[in-house]
Amino acid sequence: MKDVAFIDLEASGLSARSWPIEVGWCFASGAPQAMLIQPDASWSLDDWDEQAEALHGVAYDALQHEGLSPGEVCEKLNAALAGKVVFSDAPDWDGFWLYRLFQAAKARQRFVVSDFSSIFHGAAPEMVDRCIAEADRTAPRLHRAIPDVLHMRTLYQLAIV
Repeated sequence: MKDVAFIDLEASGLSARSWPIEVGWCFASGAPQAMLIQPDASWSLDDWDEQAEALHGVAYDALQHEGLSPGEVCEKLNAALAGKVVFSDAPDWDGFWLYRLFQAAKARQRFVVSDFSSIFHGAAPEMVDRCIAEADRTAPRLHRAIPDVLHMRTLYQLAIV
């Protein structure tokens, strides 16, 4: 279980040119980690969606003042997640934003993101529904990286019992 990790990214929006603003991860045990991401010069403010900001609650100014550079974020992600089994509940979007992040940093991603739904492969629908209801109650998703990775971890722990 120590090689299992969960990752979540929040973004400027859901367009084809959106970019990552926050990344968080956690392992099957231990404290979660998260970082705000300073916008790269190649990322356009035109792709900042005010509806997305209302959902995640992260202001653009916070990214400028509190965010880490894409390079720093990529270094930390690779150090933490290389060689781990990394799950995302939105692997297409998270993979896209990781691509944008690593591209901006001119760095190589050293981990692979897998589809979180695969942990329920072959499970009875009633069991899946019970796990989701319990995780929604005890670790709700809030469209922020830390609560969302804790939600996945809770689901994972419920599913493997």
